[in-house]
Amino acid sequence: MAKQLLLAHMLLLTLSACGWQLRDSELLSEEIGRVYLSSNSAYSHFINNLSRTLDKAGVQTASNSSDGDYTIFILAIRNSRRTSTLNSGGRVAEYQLNQDVDFVILDKTGTRLSSVLTATVEKVFEFDEQDVLASANEEQTIKDQMNQETARQILNQLNRLTTVNSKSL
Repeated sequence: MAKQLLLAHMLLLTLSACGWQLRDSELLSEEIGRVYLSSNSAYSHFINNLSRTLDKAGVQTASNSSDGDYTIFILAIRNSRRTSTLNSGGRVAEYQLNQDVDFVILDKTGTRLSSVLTATVEKVFEFDEQDVLASANEEQTIKDQMNQETARQILNQLNRLTTVNSKSL
């Protein structure tokens, strides 16, 4: 029993030493406070996703910029799909999906804490021409995962900037 306990303890120590952690388990700075999300209406779906990601991380969103300690302003979202590989018949075998989100982070006074930052995600998925519906469903699932990953990247940038900003005060 003592050997099993020691082995489990060593395994946990090894995992934590290598930097491995569960997804969405990042430690956030306590200085983040409330965040206001802003963009034009074309990006409202992404803003809703980003808001859910902030909520999962324990960060409150503000209803207007004056209530927020920080503002994340989404400038542009670029989504693209291109052929990645072809099969022996010269038809599409894989597609590559790209998502780039340009954003800036402002403090409570409206001062930019960053230049324009870009969160980028790239995924490749197999396209089955025999089952187009399943391939379309897989593509939509991957796009949803890409939105979540992009939102996590934005949250990580916010966390870094708030940590640096609080240390400089």
